[in-house]
Amino acid sequence: MLPKAAINMSDVRDIATIHVAALENDNASGKRFIVTIEKAHGFIELAQIIKSNGYDKVSISLAPNFLLKLMTNFSADLKGMRQFIGNTFNGDVSETMKTFKWKSISLKKTVSDTAESIIQAMKS
Repeated sequence: MLPKAAINMSDVRDIATIHVAALENDNASGKRFIVTIEKAHGFIELAQIIKSNGYDKVSISLAPNFLLKLMTNFSADLKGMRQFIGNTFNGDVSETMKTFKWKSISLKKTVSDTAESIIQAMKS
């Protein structure tokens, strides 16, 4: 089951692109930039993208928040998720988009490419 939580996701290719662009752009000097997809997306959306790409062993069921929060007391793996459960976190990428005339890679492409990359790595 999946937690009811939403966060901005980042594609490593976008992060690399902005790192290089920041080295080449005088307007970036001394500034910090958020590099992420504009909108926060829930874990359920990620699972639905993966499932629509033919991966059938993906759960698209939400876990009850109270149960997940309770389980964080007994699981070190879940403890780090506690602050995300039931919440939405957003980051403002407008300054990054403006400074670098940049648009992030879509969530669908990021998730699909990541899933395929994991499958390929597991075959190796």
